[in-house]
Amino acid sequence: MHSSGLRAPSRAGCVQRQQRLQPVKVRPARPAAPRASSSSTAAAVDKQQPDWTGDKLMSQLVNFLINTPPIWEVMKYFAKRAMKGTAAKKGVDWDAYTRGLLAAEPELEALRARFSTPGFPYPDYYLKPFHTYPTGNLEWLAAAEVRPASTVIACRTFKEMEDAAAAEARLRRGITATMKADLQRRGLPPPSNILDAGCSTGISTRWLADAFPDAALTGLDASPYMLAVAELEQRRDPLPTGRPIAFEHGLAEATRYADASWDMVAYQFIAHECPQSALRAFASEAARILRPGGVVVFVDNNPRSETIQNLPPALFALMKSTEPWSDEYYSFDLEAALREAGFEDVYTAEADHRHRAVFGGKPK
Repeated sequence: MHSSGLRAPSRAGCVQRQQRLQPVKVRPARPAAPRASSSSTAAAVDKQQPDWTGDKLMSQLVNFLINTPPIWEVMKYFAKRAMKGTAAKKGVDWDAYTRGLLAAEPELEALRARFSTPGFPYPDYYLKPFHTYPTGNLEWLAAAEVRPASTVIACRTFKEMEDAAAAEARLRRGITATMKADLQRRGLPPPSNILDAGCSTGISTRWLADAFPDAALTGLDASPYMLAVAELEQRRDPLPTGRPIAFEHGLAEATRYADASWDMVAYQFIAHECPQSALRAFASEAARILRPGGVVVFVDNNPRSETIQNLPPALFALMKSTEPWSDEYYSFDLEAALREAGFEDVYTAEADHRHRAVFGGKPK
């Protein structure tokens, strides 16, 4: 599916670069802020999500600005500029990386054609503009900028680290460490196969391969553009194990895989890019395709993170301007959704001070 929004370079040594901002003229419809899908009281929910999301006054004000086209255009511009500014401070050449990748256009186009499915049933939510791109994940610029944007997320998470690649490795290995700890907690062996649903350009998938070298990895995404970049990067930088990742075109909520065919299903940094209806569908699909005893994990921003809740107004307004489903994500009770889908031993682990991993086990 989507880029998670934002995902980071595939290996610790991967340092990213940047691309030129192109003005976007399409404005996404900002969905009405939903109330949390939880049995908790409203007061309890309020403490579990940032004030700039949901139906709070601050959230409504930001949404008004986003839904005012001239203001939204300005917000998008500054959102991208802020990302590029962070990249430059950490020595990441965003534009150079993006230009270099797009220079391989003939090969990328051939790969895009290979991953395209005629009549593919894109959900309406997937076709909305986001991350400043008019067609969301269905364009080359969106796919080309995943790496530098992902590195920026790591650099912002660990501001004290000067080395961008080291920050990236710390972020990603913190995530996979929670997965290993969960398997140990459940008394399970390392997974024999893992589905990275919504793999984008394969960055998250490669880190899974790093953590679980004996597992067969599959990256599933709805964007042929993202998959083309993922495959090109894999050809340029094969995994040390020599075992290739299988990248496939499909929907995370309707994978078409056989029942009980996976040991682990991971949704990394895509939940905040989706409406609540899609998140419920992800949970149900994971319950169907996991083997008994298998594990599902959602990795994303932590609504309860003090860091995220205390973001400066200018920063959260810019961030929200490029994420049309923020209100739905931050007000959603993901643990409850997993339990409703039939998972047991559901809990949340902190991957770092900004991100969480929500786990659920399929009954044996």
